[in-house]
Amino acid sequence: MALGLAVSPASAADSAGPPSQEGVQPILELPPPENPTCDDLIPGAFDFAFKVDPPTAGNHQFDAPHQDGSVDIGLDNTDPDHVLVNFLIHGPYAARGVIVKGGPVANFYDYNATDFPTGIKADALLHAAINDNNGTYYGLSHIDFCLIPKKY
Repeated sequence: MALGLAVSPASAADSAGPPSQEGVQPILELPPPENPTCDDLIPGAFDFAFKVDPPTAGNHQFDAPHQDGSVDIGLDNTDPDHVLVNFLIHGPYAARGVIVKGGPVANFYDYNATDFPTGIKADALLHAAINDNNGTYYGLSHIDFCLIPKKY
């Protein structure tokens, strides 16, 4: 009797995890040779991208094509194995998507959907994918915001 084991890439065992506070279920994205970007995930559906690398709590200023703005990022690291990300966008912008990269994969939060026809200004409880080998979120690598102009 022969016994064999199937071996698959580590990312095949990962899962996206629970939804954000606004109910957006993250989509697990396996990176191509490079990390997934806004252009890869929602081409033409955003105006500009803003990357926070490494992700740190606080206010992050960005230079936008129309008017400068900023995003407040909160990191809840009460449980270091399950770091949660909160964001609030300032200025006349909204997010069409947010990519939370950690480990070999990324979670994509899609605000380019019927529930968010004009994006979103804030959300909470975003996170990196779950490493199903140990049940913890991957450590944060960076966060990409796919932004659009928005008049509030």
